[in-house]
Amino acid sequence: MTAENKAPCDLEKNSNKISEAKFEDAFELTGHGRFNNFVLLTCGMIMLNVSMESVGISYVITAAECELKLSSEDKGLITAAAFIGIVSTSFLWGYLGDQYGRRAVMLPAMVTSAIFSIASSFSTNVWMILVLRILTGCLVSASSATVYAYLGEMHISHRRASAIAWGSAFISFSFIILPGLAWVIIPGKWSWQWGLIQVTPWRVFMWCWCAPGLVASVALIALPESPRYLLAMKGPEAALPVLAKMYAWNHGGSSDTFPVEKITSNITDSSKGGFVDAVKNISLLFRPPLAPCVFISHVSMFAVFMLSSGLYMWVPDILNNILTSDSSHSITICEIIHNKFSAARNETSEVSDQFCNTEVSVGVFPISMGMGAVFAITYLAIGFLINKLGRKTLYCGIMVVCGGATVGAALVPQGGAATALLVAALCSGCAGSILAAIAVDVFPTCLRAMAMCVMYMVGRAGAAVGSNLLGATLDLHCELAFYFLGAFTACSGLLMIFWPNPEKVRQKMEDKGLSY
Repeated sequence: MTAENKAPCDLEKNSNKISEAKFEDAFELTGHGRFNNFVLLTCGMIMLNVSMESVGISYVITAAECELKLSSEDKGLITAAAFIGIVSTSFLWGYLGDQYGRRAVMLPAMVTSAIFSIASSFSTNVWMILVLRILTGCLVSASSATVYAYLGEMHISHRRASAIAWGSAFISFSFIILPGLAWVIIPGKWSWQWGLIQVTPWRVFMWCWCAPGLVASVALIALPESPRYLLAMKGPEAALPVLAKMYAWNHGGSSDTFPVEKITSNITDSSKGGFVDAVKNISLLFRPPLAPCVFISHVSMFAVFMLSSGLYMWVPDILNNILTSDSSHSITICEIIHNKFSAARNETSEVSDQFCNTEVSVGVFPISMGMGAVFAITYLAIGFLINKLGRKTLYCGIMVVCGGATVGAALVPQGGAATALLVAALCSGCAGSILAAIAVDVFPTCLRAMAMCVMYMVGRAGAAVGSNLLGATLDLHCELAFYFLGAFTACSGLLMIFWPNPEKVRQKMEDKGLSY
């Protein structure tokens, strides 16, 4: 009897093969190495592309003002165009990502978005660029949140949060790269005729920001679909070759050296059905135990974007006014904004083309790059601290501090202190990566892309609300606007205290037959 028991064990040891293993155990065996680093770099480039496509146009509208005959209303629409596209199609892309795969959705959408983005640089009027920027936003939306699900699913559980934080650090690079490129390209006085189009610096600038998306698309060709998605949708047999490929990349050699021969799973997802079954699964987001998670994460992401992105849209204008201010005494940011609005009201709405001025203060660019560097340092610090301090603790701390900085920025006189507090307030955007790491753990595989897409859709709606709220109130109620943003941000951070226990949520969802 003893000999019979030993024989299989000896055979298994000699062949270095495990006949069967649970998915999580097999995933752990793939290790962490070159494959994961390549996934992180690729997803980081995707996030960089999304950020550059979303905010890059803010550096274009001033330079293109005369050529495209843009009014203030036109500038507002063009700046919001990408966000309109992202918000309006997030739900659709979330559904497609859960039904057809994360990689399968992101790859063609990124290539097509680059085509539309480049096409928008050839626009000759406001309506042409507006429509093309909206279409670009619609396609960028495919990867704007799905990438978080893909990145998280490619890492073992205890590395997932730090991977999302490191990947999100690439977002901050856009706030360094964009003003750097704009500084080099946009002030140029050169131009040349290409057919019916006059190629000017702002058009070339738009071509440049498409590069990260194209590079990420090429890299994504070499990567497989998420093994967790394949397990949920097609079963263990489909997930095993991907795990073997991950093992081979991380350890060297071929996929045949993967020590697991078969993955066992007793969970069958109802997501394998059609559209009706998918709708039934989506309804789980609005019922316990996921409903509290959805409410807290969506309100929190709304607050993150409302402050960081909503306020950021005004920062270049505020900086430009600070640099051009001829006041002999220190004044607050609110006084600077009030002076700007007062001057705008005194200007005539119609200006002759011969007096049209597209000069951009070059001093804005290095300051913007400095802000981007601060964001990058904050993201990198989060990557180091997220596992040491805990996700919820770090998130709450950042949001409370940023809320206080927002209030302080409106009170202190214009100068170094006010600028520093303004930058600190904008760092609330870095907390979005922590929130994504918290949220991605509680949503099952068949709902993860949908949940993340809707969460970021709500977040970008917050950016639009924040920007318009500031635009409507800064002139007469500037201090009140800053107080509201600061208080709302701090209170939303404290919401995380009520976040349900993720292990209990996962257990309840697994009891319903859904996998993670």
